[in-house]
Amino acid sequence: MNVAAATILLWLLHCLGGCKMPHSWREHYDPKSKDPYGTYLLHNLLKSYFPKDELKILKDSLGSGLDAGNFVYIGNDFWLDSVATLQLLDFVAAGNKAFIATPYLPHALLDSLSGFECGEIYHHDDAEGDDEAAEDEQVQYDTPSSLSDTVVNLNFEHPDLTDSAGYEFKFLFLRNTMPHTWAYFPEEYLCDSQTVFTTVGLLSNSQPYFVRANYGDGEFYLHTTPLAFTNLYLVEKRGLDYASKAFSHLKPGTIYWDERVFNPDGDAPPQQESPLKYVLSQPPLAWAWYLMLGMALLYLIFRAKRRQRVIPVLEKNANTSLEFIGTIGRLFFINSNHRQLAAQKMRLFLIFVRERYHLPTKELNEQFAKGLAIRSNVPEEHIHKILNLHRNISNSGFLSEDTMVDFHRLMERFYRECK
Repeated sequence: MNVAAATILLWLLHCLGGCKMPHSWREHYDPKSKDPYGTYLLHNLLKSYFPKDELKILKDSLGSGLDAGNFVYIGNDFWLDSVATLQLLDFVAAGNKAFIATPYLPHALLDSLSGFECGEIYHHDDAEGDDEAAEDEQVQYDTPSSLSDTVVNLNFEHPDLTDSAGYEFKFLFLRNTMPHTWAYFPEEYLCDSQTVFTTVGLLSNSQPYFVRANYGDGEFYLHTTPLAFTNLYLVEKRGLDYASKAFSHLKPGTIYWDERVFNPDGDAPPQQESPLKYVLSQPPLAWAWYLMLGMALLYLIFRAKRRQRVIPVLEKNANTSLEFIGTIGRLFFINSNHRQLAAQKMRLFLIFVRERYHLPTKELNEQFAKGLAIRSNVPEEHIHKILNLHRNISNSGFLSEDTMVDFHRLMERFYRECK
């Protein structure tokens, strides 16, 4: 039994003793999940953030007639159709605040805030039905600038919020540090000519990842790093301190938490329970399940024994044509037979032209040069250089090494540039 098989078997035996199923390390931002990248802790933190006010869950659009307060969204992308965009803009313009943490923001929302075309966009289509309905539901997202690293440092610009060492965040997967794409706002959003966006926080002390945008009597707070608000970081004191400072920009009032991160149609997804979940919840069934896995593993281990003779490994056929050409070329060059080597190179060149471009090579005149230049996409001037040098070599009784090198370089350039 090999080491890997023994390791798996030990894991199965450990599970028989009552191990728990591992957490999901997917970035789903589920407020009901205690997974590393769920938002269960943040969701409960905001419930008591303003003691006199409550946190309300939005499973549909904002609608109208809402109390004054704050709109909060944490997710991997932010789905808004045209109606929801106008509702959110009206809500903020009335003197409220919106806190949106996502690396991908709807282009229509950013365009409404900035008043100019922003960045590069991609299409995201979640509509169903006929083509006209699908076109109406199509959403365009702005693709932010980004850098790839395992660890980044986030910090606030305001002197009352900034931390001397900054807040370090590293991306973990299965408890291992992994490279991650960290988004930030491109330079055009915060150029000197614009008056909408103000930097609130910098990524690695240089790139704006957290900005404020005034709109009407309210404000938008746009944050490109939702990972900072997940359970993985809020269980630590530093992560909790960062989240508290980030949400200190909200104003007292009702907090409207947008839970449509799962389904762009606005409805929360049905909770589909796996049959395996019930099996593992019942001790007798769990024992039977793990015993079956162990027996299947043992069967595979012993079944994997070789049942036939070892198939010999055949060496790949070596392509000796290039070696032959190289050997002949070196032989001519060592013997200083430059004229014969040049003639051979010209003969191979003409064979190449006939086979690839189907041009006659009997007459190497002006018409031949033009036709070859058109078909090979090599400048006609370069082809004339090859033909002229070939004539000089043919008419000369002696060929120097330097001339041979020039002729070789002209040929190599042709082969490199021809299409």
